[in-house]
Amino acid sequence: MLHRTKKGLMSMLAAGVLAAGFTPGIASAHGGGDDDDNDRKLTSQQRKLVNTLRDVTEEYRSLAEAKEDGYKRVTACVEKKGVGAMGFHYAKNSLIDGKTDARKPEVLVYMPDKQGRYKLVAVEFLSTAKTRPEIAGLKFENGPFPGTFALHAWVWKENPAGMFAAYNPDLRCPK
Repeated sequence: MLHRTKKGLMSMLAAGVLAAGFTPGIASAHGGGDDDDNDRKLTSQQRKLVNTLRDVTEEYRSLAEAKEDGYKRVTACVEKKGVGAMGFHYAKNSLIDGKTDARKPEVLVYMPDKQGRYKLVAVEFLSTAKTRPEIAGLKFENGPFPGTFALHAWVWKENPAGMFAAYNPDLRCPK
């Protein structure tokens, strides 16, 4: 049972990522990105989830709006050599708990475009539930630190590895 405050959880997330040096160690905690799903194979329940996520995150396509609403950067760009990148993670402290709500994703994932403007590419559910959660028939992977579970959804950027894969092989972190 986790007896951590939300602030402590956010600190652990940031510290864990920093301690890992954004190496494959942190990447493996998020899964391998070899998800077989693609948009054509989504169930109706999963399509509904994607549509809901697009609806509730539309305003967060602007990083400034996300920050104004309480999302704070908790990682530099996460990449795994030979697998792809996730991006820069921005988490909303007040949402991190044992519940999963499609209308309230805990983490927003951004990547800069060619002009250096950050664009929303994915959302990540981050849960401290006691048992592995699932949403729309999708089971969460092990999260970035013990006692957490995570699930990515690439709702704003196509991912050839699948809509719910952890990594996007088409992305690389900026130098």
